[in-house]
Amino acid sequence: MSEYDFNHMIPDPYARLPRSAQKRFSADARETLFRQGAETTGLFIVLTGRVHLERVGPYGERFVIHRAEVGTSFAEASIFSEHYHCDAIVIETGEFMRIEKTAVLRAFADVDFARAYARQAARQIQAQRQILEIVGIRSAEERVMAGLVAGLLDGQVVDFAALLQLSHEATYRALRKLVNSGNVINPTRGVYSLNSGC
Repeated sequence: MSEYDFNHMIPDPYARLPRSAQKRFSADARETLFRQGAETTGLFIVLTGRVHLERVGPYGERFVIHRAEVGTSFAEASIFSEHYHCDAIVIETGEFMRIEKTAVLRAFADVDFARAYARQAARQIQAQRQILEIVGIRSAEERVMAGLVAGLLDGQVVDFAALLQLSHEATYRALRKLVNSGNVINPTRGVYSLNSGC
């Protein structure tokens, strides 16, 4: 991918910031970009690959609280905090960019930047609200079905389970029931999709 392509993947308003505030880097799958409690240095943008923001439950279980896809940013709250509130785990190897915290804070003096930042935050809140509504469904089978309808299963089932805040065993059981009922098809191992013929 060319430099031109990378530059056009930086979402508004971060493309308005000086190049000196942007640091591009590569990371492999399962690599940790930051840990909960670490001192904040800035927010991040996914140029290629995928990242999950995760928290650890009281019994060591991991919950996905946000999925960062290509062309989106994450850890925006770190701009206003001293420490990160979750772990950032690379799910798919890729290229990423860190935007310096101080540069973002200075940019808020620009009204256009502040408005663009607010618009982007509103879009992410809407996406997060959809996930919270799905997680609020009590039946594992119905929750998995809602997740499939929302297009949340785009990688490994274990990551899908973490996003839905279900154990992978409960998620596999629900998927098996949905396949048996004919609502979902399972053409090959680990691949599930809605049965469009239903």
